[in-house]
Amino acid sequence: MRLLFAIKGLVIAGGGAERVFVDVVNALAQRGHDVHVATFDRSDQPLFYDLDPTIPVHRFGAGDPGVRTPRSSMPKVVLGIRKLAKELKPDAAIAFMHSTYVPVAFGLLGTGIPMILSEHTAGAHFEDRRLQLALTRLTQRLSYAKTVVSPVIRDEHPEAYRRNLVVLPNPVPMDAFAPAKDVTPEKVVLCVGGLRVEKGQGVLIEAFERIAGDCPNWHLRFVGDGVTRPEIETQIAASPFADQIELPGVLRDVPSEYAKAAFVVVPSRYESLSMVAIEAMASSRAVIGFSDCAGPTALIKDGANGLLVDPGQDRVGALAAALKHLIDNPEECHQMGSRAPQTVTAYSSKHVVGQWEALLQAAAANQPVPTGNA
Repeated sequence: MRLLFAIKGLVIAGGGAERVFVDVVNALAQRGHDVHVATFDRSDQPLFYDLDPTIPVHRFGAGDPGVRTPRSSMPKVVLGIRKLAKELKPDAAIAFMHSTYVPVAFGLLGTGIPMILSEHTAGAHFEDRRLQLALTRLTQRLSYAKTVVSPVIRDEHPEAYRRNLVVLPNPVPMDAFAPAKDVTPEKVVLCVGGLRVEKGQGVLIEAFERIAGDCPNWHLRFVGDGVTRPEIETQIAASPFADQIELPGVLRDVPSEYAKAAFVVVPSRYESLSMVAIEAMASSRAVIGFSDCAGPTALIKDGANGLLVDPGQDRVGALAAALKHLIDNPEECHQMGSRAPQTVTAYSSKHVVGQWEALLQAAAANQPVPTGNA
């Protein structure tokens, strides 16, 4: 198949969606498909992610990395994708995230090319963004299918919008993380991910402060970068435990970070399916997350592979208690981590990419949307 994949940007480190995108397109190219990638990036910037060298990258130069695409640039995206689609005549087009698939869908109108939307955001993101929600629902009606990463996110959609929904979890290269099980962890609490308000890093800092005085040899380590970095840096600088909090930024060797960690925290207020949690569990590390967040809820089996925290009336206090529990009970923490890999086998790259391939073949053949994906 000839496939056209689109995403907003690949020149700076993004979040889980960008890593999933690269893993999927690379795997499909390696399976012999003719894969093309389109981004909004400028042509003068090197890609952060390692794409298969056989994959051509088409850049629209529609905005700067890491910031919202200007509305004035949207016609460039719409016309660019339309021109590219007419040249390539792909069997299917796939766009990741609503910031990309909305303009791409409009660009493909009337071309006859089946369009697949891939959403990696929880419904909570749209609660105060009514225009975005309306546009995502409109483009879903125009598309062949829309993928979501878990049954929890599927069930957030109204019944009328589930007809062409397909559950496709995020693929994880399990072999890259498995060696961590043989590494003795350090006294490190790890948090990986983009620095954004909904990711909850500020809450984690406050929670760590409540227990850090009793745990002087422990460190809290944030791996990642993003728009709230200035606020996080200010919060750390003002903390009485600043010397126990690390913010190294974006690191390419993430598997070694999981290997060093005693356990991993996903403090998000909302996210669809936590790639970090899956990677941590594949690394034999216990994970802490909040029960009111769809991503951790879909993955953490409380007391088995991590702790699912009820935020109650004191989100910070509840998280602090969970941190202290795992720190004070290292054997229990280790046992949770030992059980974790077997709970995420469904997210292996081989398994999930096979599901992607089946969906794309059905779209190219104009067959009914496959059901039963999970």
